[in-house]
Amino acid sequence: MNSNQNPFNGKFPQDVTKKPGENAIFIVYGLKESSETLDKVKDVCANFSALIRSMRNRYPDMKFSCTMGFGADAWKRLFPEQGTPKELETFKEIKGSKFIAVSTPGDILFHIRCTKMGLCHEFASIIDEKLRGVVYSIDETHGFRYRDGRAIIGFVDGTENPGVDANPYHFGVISDDAPEFVGGSYVFVQKYIHDMVAWNALPVEEQEKVIGRHKYDDVELSDEEKPKNAHNAVTNIGDDLKIIRDNMPWANTSKGEYGTYFIAYASTFTTTRQMLENMFIGNPVGNTDHLLDFSTPLTGTLFFVPSYDLLNKLGD
Repeated sequence: MNSNQNPFNGKFPQDVTKKPGENAIFIVYGLKESSETLDKVKDVCANFSALIRSMRNRYPDMKFSCTMGFGADAWKRLFPEQGTPKELETFKEIKGSKFIAVSTPGDILFHIRCTKMGLCHEFASIIDEKLRGVVYSIDETHGFRYRDGRAIIGFVDGTENPGVDANPYHFGVISDDAPEFVGGSYVFVQKYIHDMVAWNALPVEEQEKVIGRHKYDDVELSDEEKPKNAHNAVTNIGDDLKIIRDNMPWANTSKGEYGTYFIAYASTFTTTRQMLENMFIGNPVGNTDHLLDFSTPLTGTLFFVPSYDLLNKLGD
């Protein structure tokens, strides 16, 4: 995006509209109580764009990108003079009669993407060294591209993202907030684990009714074929309310653990939360997402991703 096309007061968003990529590392840190915490975090903020630029210069064909986000508590603790983005808060769990979208802690998120996992690892190591002594690991998950962009359950993921004829920045980047937060984004993460034994026991035709799409070619089921509690039925809240999903499969095969790391960038968290409420509570109440019978969220955390301009300011 050049300055003539930038609708965000000349501010440049982080890489929130990039494709999921071939490999990813998702890192959620907690902040320690240390006299060095603020200085070390500010140093990463100040140098973040330069670190990314260095990786891209060294490996121009590897499609490297990374985003950095802050949880509500960390934002208020580190940058109290900045005020708070209007929808940044600690995620409140969503409890339905059958399913719960849990709320889990998280102060800083790094979402690293690249064609080669080795370069994701290199960048993660650089960040970890810079923050050593002032953070502790809450979660680290390694994601990978599965087949032709499918979730581990065998269906193509991300089909409901904004279409090729839509502007992804409209859905993924904040344009309506205090000037300093324009160009930022809200990102919500949930680490799901799937009951693959129960899932694989379903005939393909029944799996397709759970998702709302044909498994082989990703074509959407007709309205007559699709149940009201199909995954793509309950999460569709209108063409004007979209999120940018960069989900990735993850697995610990020796432990029998298979899952999906759900990560959604949006210009407003209200949109993401409405989708989650439809899934876990139902609209109408009780019409919950059938996929949740096979998928359980282990985490749930909301972050704010500042524009590059604000990141640089935070580092000054």
